[in-house]
Amino acid sequence: MDADSDDPRQDELSSLQAIFPEIEPDDQRPFCFTIELPVHPAKPVTVAFPAASIAEDAAAQLPGVEPRVDSHELSHLPAVVVRMDLPKGYPSERPPSVSISTSPPWLTKDVTKKLEDDGARLWEEMGRDMVAFTYIDHIQQAADDVFGMVDGDGALVIDPSHKIAILDYDIEAARAAFEKETFDCGEFYNNAITEGDLATVRCLAPNCSKERAEAGRGKGKKRKVKTSISPSELLQMGLSQETVTRYVTLKYKNELESDKNTIYCPRSWCQGAARSKKHRKPEGLELVDESSDEDTEDEEGTNGKKKQAFDSGDLLAICEDCGFAFCSRCYQSWHGEFFRCAPKRDKGELSAEEQASIDYINLHTTPCPTCGVTAQKSHGCNHMICFRCASHFCYLCSAWLDPRNPYAHFNEQPNGKFTSCYMRLWELEGGDGDNVDHGFAGGARPAQNEAPGPVEIVHLVPEIEEPDDSDSDTEADDVAQPPPLRRAVLREKDRSSCG
Repeated sequence: MDADSDDPRQDELSSLQAIFPEIEPDDQRPFCFTIELPVHPAKPVTVAFPAASIAEDAAAQLPGVEPRVDSHELSHLPAVVVRMDLPKGYPSERPPSVSISTSPPWLTKDVTKKLEDDGARLWEEMGRDMVAFTYIDHIQQAADDVFGMVDGDGALVIDPSHKIAILDYDIEAARAAFEKETFDCGEFYNNAITEGDLATVRCLAPNCSKERAEAGRGKGKKRKVKTSISPSELLQMGLSQETVTRYVTLKYKNELESDKNTIYCPRSWCQGAARSKKHRKPEGLELVDESSDEDTEDEEGTNGKKKQAFDSGDLLAICEDCGFAFCSRCYQSWHGEFFRCAPKRDKGELSAEEQASIDYINLHTTPCPTCGVTAQKSHGCNHMICFRCASHFCYLCSAWLDPRNPYAHFNEQPNGKFTSCYMRLWELEGGDGDNVDHGFAGGARPAQNEAPGPVEIVHLVPEIEEPDDSDSDTEADDVAQPPPLRRAVLREKDRSSCG
């Protein structure tokens, strides 16, 4: 017992256990111990996992084909297990025996051999003295730069067979480091910590949650933050990139379909969603956080606040897939802000009365070529002026007319050509409507139920008056005025009887 107390190995081992409580001594060998040293680089290191399959290796050797490399930025690597044996005769005669291992074995054989040889080297440099603490400190400092294994491109290349284990270790180590830290509750100062962001943080103040609830009552109901697994975590779980891409696509599609205000492209071969501030298309494998601006506006509207006035420019929608610009009301190509349109309806949605009204409007009205407002002619010529935009146009063909000479459209053109409205200025003078559609656009004459009555034929016969010499003034007036016409009416049936 006294011999053991005088043994320098026992003194060094007791000192090491006081400095490093995590040291695990070997029950079978009293001067042998094991310690795990975490590898936490000073800066996050990019870990690259080259192609693992033979097919990918063969494809990488083809000209013009770059090898596929899967890289991740990690802050924690699996710990280095140091097993040190202090043999008899240490430290004056024999150096310590050191063995290095990792799980999984991500260290190369050369690095492992060098670290094991450093034990004897440091023992010689220190004059064959106690070297256990110095060696452990040497391993910890070497772990800051990952034992010099980072190449010139700043990447640490590791066998892809260890990918899942290394990524899992990084996640668990980051979580363990987070749980060891202490955070101050910010509810007393601001709302920086929102619900769902830090699920493991709980404030111990008794009135914290109560005061938070009272402060949030007057701000309206806010949407609860949705939590979902990120694509990078799915990749770390070992899922293929195609599977993760499909997950991101379906998640975005589900968000669009669950929103009743989503607008889709009218092109049958596209059917992509229009660009929106609420739902943004994922960029690669990264999900874009949803914006709650529109939800907040809707909530303010329901709480009684006045909404903003309608802006016709808001009808512009652009497909995020094909870039097609269209109107979100009529689903036609974008026509500008000053064109009035109507929502597109299926034929099955129209009643008989609505269809009859549409047919009547199409038959007996003409749209303005500038603003599209329809107009119906009640009487007069075919030179029309729009009541909204004051544009001059032709009622027959809806052509724009020059305000300086609108009637040139109905006459012979300077180049000798004729328009379709040549000499049709006074067509439909009595108006365009019921019972006159047969005079315009080839309409059929309405059917008559009763037989037509006798036709009256009016013959205008000039009445000759004898001159009167008694009054010269009256004679002068009679000469200045045209002779009156005497109307003779002869019915068709009387003529037939006379014949």
